[in-house]
Amino acid sequence: MNITTSHFIAFILSKKKHKPRCHILYLDYILYNIAVTSIFVVYMRKFFVLLFLTFTFNAFSQTPTTAASNINFTFIGCNEFTMTWTKGNGNERVVFVREASTVNDVPENDNYYTENAIFGIGEQIKNDGLHFCVYRGNGSTITVKGLKNVTKYYVAIFEYNGSGGIYNYLTSSYPSSNVTTKNIVASFINDSARCQQGNTIKYTNKTTCDLTPLTYSWKFVDGDSSNLKDPSHSYATPGIKPTTLIARAPGCYSTIKINEYIWPHPEAKFKLDVTLLPQNDTVQCFFGNRFTFKNETKLLDIGYGPSSMRYEWYSDLDTFLFSTGHKADRKFPTDGIKKVKLVAISNRGCRDSIFHTYRVLPRAIDPSKVVFSNKSMCLSNSTFTFTNNSPNSLQPSKWFFREEFSPINDDSAIGQTVTYKKFNKIGKKYVYLRCYDIGGCLDQLKDSIDLFKNSNVTFTGLNPVYCLNDPNAILKPTPGKGDFSGTNVIPSDSTFRPISIGTFKVYYVISQGGCKDSFSQSTTVLNKPIVNLGNDTIICKDSPLQLNVSPTFATTWLLNSNIVSSQSYLNINQNGTYRVICKEGNCSDTDDIVIRSLNTPTLATSKDTTLCGGSYLKFNLKVEDGTVVWNDGNTQRDRDISTSGFYKVYVSNKCGAVSDSFNLTVEETACIIFFPNAFTPNADVLNDTWQPYGKYEFVKMNIFNRWGEHVYSSDKSPIWDGYDGKNRCLAGVYNCIFEYLIQDGNTMKKITQGVIIHLVL
Repeated sequence: MNITTSHFIAFILSKKKHKPRCHILYLDYILYNIAVTSIFVVYMRKFFVLLFLTFTFNAFSQTPTTAASNINFTFIGCNEFTMTWTKGNGNERVVFVREASTVNDVPENDNYYTENAIFGIGEQIKNDGLHFCVYRGNGSTITVKGLKNVTKYYVAIFEYNGSGGIYNYLTSSYPSSNVTTKNIVASFINDSARCQQGNTIKYTNKTTCDLTPLTYSWKFVDGDSSNLKDPSHSYATPGIKPTTLIARAPGCYSTIKINEYIWPHPEAKFKLDVTLLPQNDTVQCFFGNRFTFKNETKLLDIGYGPSSMRYEWYSDLDTFLFSTGHKADRKFPTDGIKKVKLVAISNRGCRDSIFHTYRVLPRAIDPSKVVFSNKSMCLSNSTFTFTNNSPNSLQPSKWFFREEFSPINDDSAIGQTVTYKKFNKIGKKYVYLRCYDIGGCLDQLKDSIDLFKNSNVTFTGLNPVYCLNDPNAILKPTPGKGDFSGTNVIPSDSTFRPISIGTFKVYYVISQGGCKDSFSQSTTVLNKPIVNLGNDTIICKDSPLQLNVSPTFATTWLLNSNIVSSQSYLNINQNGTYRVICKEGNCSDTDDIVIRSLNTPTLATSKDTTLCGGSYLKFNLKVEDGTVVWNDGNTQRDRDISTSGFYKVYVSNKCGAVSDSFNLTVEETACIIFFPNAFTPNADVLNDTWQPYGKYEFVKMNIFNRWGEHVYSSDKSPIWDGYDGKNRCLAGVYNCIFEYLIQDGNTMKKITQGVIIHLVL
């Protein structure tokens, strides 16, 4: 290069220091190679400068004058469309697509926009995240994919001329249009909760689409699949089974996944409690028989959450339910072979059952073979004969006699038949018969007799058990004209009032000729439970609520109709309708309460942030039954902030409050990074180094020569001095892969950009 040409190039670079034009450097590169090749070109340099300048500006930089036209959408799907157009007079053209809004920006001259037919992947206009290049070339049709359902997209076509870094776009006029994609929504319903045995799930397809024909692909977690519209499927094992439906139509695609729940059956199992042997054996005597069972039922956990079971114990298989507890025992009122069945039912309604057989030996005493000569007599001249004709009783029999309220026997007698006349006062007398059988089993029978004076007196109308404050009992005596007495007895109207709890005795006495005969009967008044759980309420999940009832009652707690406890209290930390049932004997009361549980508010920690102009911070705050208050008076939960300042937000509800604060600085200008395309590392203090300019955070860069050889890399500084680490690189074209971070809303966005660099010497 002669001095005159160098001065000319230096003059051009000094005028374009901050953004050299690519065609000037390209010209220098051509002239440099011509100078090396031919001495003749050196002498003709000024001539070639004028010649190539004229060629560059007239041949490569001329802007097209006729825009494309006649945009036509030949196919519109849910996720794609095909468009055609009539070409303008540019060498090539670019197509940009924008979602939801008109294309309101145009390509910049000398910028090369990489295309991708999948919307959102191609290069953007000015990195605005809105306009994406979907086509570059000299054709007249493109199919754009990767679109959303039922969404309007705007398109614009720009003609351009140029190459080698010089691109001039026709932006004064260009065609634009818009299209709205079709709709497809994959959907199905099912009866998902099934027990393992006999499960068959029927799927009802609810997919909707604007286009036909529709095809379906079902994928089941066990590896099976189906192409039917409404298939059925069953599973061999329990567990959580995700089912996927993929619906397709021309240009349309949609998928949905829903979990099925195949609940396991309990494994019902029980045995006699071995800690109570030998008394707790499979064969027991009739008198005092009691079989105590140990429940060893198991339920498989499929990972969905806590599971529970309830139990039903039956004797004689399904004829008599004798317990609903986890453990149970059973005293049989008759002898013989007894079948005990346990039914285990999970909280999902899946059940299993098992039964075992036990034997109760025959009684030593047959009550129908025990004969009392009389059941009641007048006290004077009273003589009773008692006979035990039971065939299984070993003789002689033992008889015991006791006064009604006496804790010990008054007298006894031995024999199959005994005559007893030693009763010396009226009233109820208890008679006990005790015998053994040949196998050594003891049996006992309890009965009673009554002694009256002169005549038998009695009354009816008194029940064995009452609940507190039940209606008064009306007593009917036989014979009449007697007197009633006792606690809570009203003699005037012959009634008993159950107004206090306890066991009470009601007496009826009749006098005839100065002699009194009496009759008495006992009744028990049980406390009638009264429960009040209060009004429906809201609780905090980290502050459980305890509900209490009197511990004197038999209590059952239910959550949404499922039994959860039998204690006198219940700790609550979840939503639901709770019911308590309190019993004492046949007396009961119940109450319900609805509990709603709230979470304590939480906030993610924010940090001080600086944004470029046009950016903003987006907040989506979540709080249950609470409020959001910003220090500027704003009360929105979803908010975009794009103004500089100090911000503080308070989030609160019944369960607590949290706050967060940060400083936001919004720069006046947008974050645009300028990448120079040439520099001259010749130590003349003008463009000696290469580096991008703008607001960014450097990550790393790698530089390659025209043959793809790696010549330089750095993750410390974005400046390149033209050296490969030791030696200065030759003049020529280099490719730089530059990685950097820029602010993008609440986060930093990483960008990898390819840059062409001309090293000029």
